[in-house]
Amino acid sequence: MRVDEIGESPILSLIDRIFELRRSGATILGLHIGEPDFETPAGIRAAAAQAMDKGLTHYGPAQGMLDLREAIAERLHRLHAIPAEAGDVVVMPGKLAIYASLLSSTNPGDDVLLPDPTYLFEQPVQLVGARPVYFPLREDYSFDPAELEKAITPRSRVLILTSPSNPTGRLLSRDEVQAALRIARDHNLTVLSDETYESLVYEGPHVAPASLSEAADRVVTIGSFSKMFAMTGWRVGWAIAPPAMRARLVKVIEHTLTCVAPFIQRACLWGLQNAEPDVARFREEFRRRRDGLFGLLQEIPGLDVVRPAGAFYMFPRYHLPISSIEFCNRVLDEEHLALVPGISFGPRGEGHFRISFTSPMASLEDGAKRLRHFLEKES
Repeated sequence: MRVDEIGESPILSLIDRIFELRRSGATILGLHIGEPDFETPAGIRAAAAQAMDKGLTHYGPAQGMLDLREAIAERLHRLHAIPAEAGDVVVMPGKLAIYASLLSSTNPGDDVLLPDPTYLFEQPVQLVGARPVYFPLREDYSFDPAELEKAITPRSRVLILTSPSNPTGRLLSRDEVQAALRIARDHNLTVLSDETYESLVYEGPHVAPASLSEAADRVVTIGSFSKMFAMTGWRVGWAIAPPAMRARLVKVIEHTLTCVAPFIQRACLWGLQNAEPDVARFREEFRRRRDGLFGLLQEIPGLDVVRPAGAFYMFPRYHLPISSIEFCNRVLDEEHLALVPGISFGPRGEGHFRISFTSPMASLEDGAKRLRHFLEKES
């Protein structure tokens, strides 16, 4: 069975061990989690409750409610110059959008090009029967066109880009995006642009591939309400796609999820119309934590860290002769600090770990202290 061929994620193994330790009475400081620690804004929660009270608890359109699709398109055009209209938008969970886009753009045995390191795209690529092919990023996590060209094969069909990046927080520059799009055009590749963290950019402009003339009709833009409005448990986002791809995405929705719950869509619409101050509040608090944690990690001997321009992660390199899985397991056992092994994010993630700044500053200071203690013991 294809699903049986997919290996267990180091992240899931880590979470299982955290639960075991907590059941045994240990107090674990969790800086591994990739979700905001804020509550979903009260107005969004109230809008969902009001929609349920009005009876919006039945089926809705597979593509998504028209007024929500209009609001998504308007926001992306206003903020990121993506020339989208409501008809281009499909409302669906972000992870399902990734899977559905891969299913809609590959055949079994095709190659999907992944930057290394990057988010956990390898598993959905394998689920659809395609082959993940990594191309290395530079040491500062910037995009290297020559490495992408070397990775392309006659079976290459899709290029995945993510900006801001999970796990590095790297923001692609306009030159990098243009270079990637030129290569995609030359090799007839579909581009899946994961822009889940577009609302959490601290320096520099967010350059959406679909906003550039080089994109033509080959870019699928994937976004999410999870990070924007602290709605991780609501499981809702969107895809912006050209006509042929959009029709395939709707077909996948029709035969899997059927639709996103209408009361959830009403809550998202309220957020787009009213919750921009909350988005700004979240972003400024994450910026403050980013600056504080970066300063702390810079001072720890044995760590190299690149300052992220977006998202809420850092991806430090350590200098011990052990794997990232062993590193994180030992830090968990000895310091009761949960981090994510870098190998989870591709071969070049080895020798790194991901740390999230989605906890209060006091917890980040505690985590840096535990990291320092561990590394000093090993030096």
